[in-house]
Amino acid sequence: MKSYVKRDSTTIKGNIVISTVDQLSLLGDVGSNIKNEVNLQEIDNNKWYPREIRGKIHQKVIERFGEKALYYLGLEQFNFRGVEEKFFFLPSVKYKKKITFRNFKFYGLKNKYRNISDQREIRNRLFILLTKIHFASKTIRAKNDQINGEFSIIDNDTIIYKLTNAVYRGHHEFNRGSLFNLIVRWIGDEWDIKVSNLEDQNEYRTGLTTNVFKCEFDFRKKKEKLEQIHDEIRVKAKDEFLKSVINGSEKQRKIAVEQSKKLSELSKKIGKYIPPQIHKGLFKGEYDTEIKTKRKKCTIFFSDIKNFTDTSEKLQPEDLTKYLNEYFSEMTKIALEHGATIDKYIGDAVMLFFGDPTSNGEREDARACVEMSLKMQERMVQLRNKWKDSGFYNPFEIRIGINTGYCNVGNFGSNQRLTYTIIGGEVNVAARLESAGEANKILMSYETFAHAKDMIEVRELQSIKMKGISRDVKVFEIIARKKSKFELVQKLKITEGISTKKIDNLNKKIKAIGKQFDYLKKLIDDLNNEKLL
Repeated sequence: MKSYVKRDSTTIKGNIVISTVDQLSLLGDVGSNIKNEVNLQEIDNNKWYPREIRGKIHQKVIERFGEKALYYLGLEQFNFRGVEEKFFFLPSVKYKKKITFRNFKFYGLKNKYRNISDQREIRNRLFILLTKIHFASKTIRAKNDQINGEFSIIDNDTIIYKLTNAVYRGHHEFNRGSLFNLIVRWIGDEWDIKVSNLEDQNEYRTGLTTNVFKCEFDFRKKKEKLEQIHDEIRVKAKDEFLKSVINGSEKQRKIAVEQSKKLSELSKKIGKYIPPQIHKGLFKGEYDTEIKTKRKKCTIFFSDIKNFTDTSEKLQPEDLTKYLNEYFSEMTKIALEHGATIDKYIGDAVMLFFGDPTSNGEREDARACVEMSLKMQERMVQLRNKWKDSGFYNPFEIRIGINTGYCNVGNFGSNQRLTYTIIGGEVNVAARLESAGEANKILMSYETFAHAKDMIEVRELQSIKMKGISRDVKVFEIIARKKSKFELVQKLKITEGISTKKIDNLNKKIKAIGKQFDYLKKLIDDLNNEKLL
């Protein structure tokens, strides 16, 4: 990507530079490298600096990871405690106290029931606050220009928002992530939101840039949990960023997809993003893409890498990519060999399940999951030895959690985008078991253990209580595989054979010693007889 980072008279306050540098910690060790590459000295909070400092950092991020990384940094920009008090207040002439969005949101609305009309008014009030926040900002100085925000309502559920600030050409994804986060964190429970940049309407001037964003709103059928919705978009943004690190340049991937015209080639690429069972059904025309779910008993698997953040920060990005690629490839191979449905990769974590869309029965699904987990841990032992030999001093160690129970499984999402996944309290149990485990260990609930107890030796741990789960969750840690009856019989036969052979050899030695004793006794008797003569 061509760099548009040029020096001009626009300056930004030191606290903005510090915030940008702090955000690089989200990118791990590579973030530190970028900081070194732009030769940042000690920054004073209250001094003013050329905007090109932040522009160079953003450009390095795009060149190294692509636009998704810059979007992720923008999304995380305001995710800290106290953000409401610092950014979301509106000075009021009528009221002596400052009005936060939390109380301003509902002021003047008499209807206590949820309706789209009131929610539209609340949404529009949020945009009023956004414009006042951006207009009042004192963190950027530009000759004959200033930071600004303004919006216009196109129709009931479409708003155009213009944001003028000190980003450079091609860095609009940072602003898009920031704007999307500010909207979702307050009204994402009521609205499904889409924010897109209207590139042809962006305006680039000497000193500042105006990015134009189209904000589209789809009123939810029911109100969702705001914190959960906000956390989901953050996790999704981080997941997309990590995928860009693992899979290489996003730009190159898009070019590869566009150039793939043959159905077989396209099928192969799509197959990397969805479970093979769904992939096969889609191309055979057997899979239904309607938004619907079903209640089904499944066995759920979670795993993650212990101390991944600390370990990854000590690796060069090229090594991190290599080891992660090998790790995910080996674990995915084992999962597919055992018939698992791959739900998602969440950063360094893996979520799988057995029981849908294909199933061998509740018992066999659970046993397949346990066998798969054992194979994964056994393979990790081999990989760690290999990685150590190649210079990876503290190679990845994984922990695993397994649970069997009833879940909702199927297509979740909207008419525009679907995801095939599994949700419910039993999924949370599996995730909790994984997080409670130690490195190189496998924890499971009693429901899973009951189906696989003839396969494994276990140790029962202390039960755990979970919010939303009425029972105490019994926890079992796998110690080792159980030997089969055939293996035990063979071992006994070998042991018996060794014992019999030792006894026969001992008897032979005793007989040999006996013969030697008889010969010596006769020799002594003969000597005595000669003396008597």
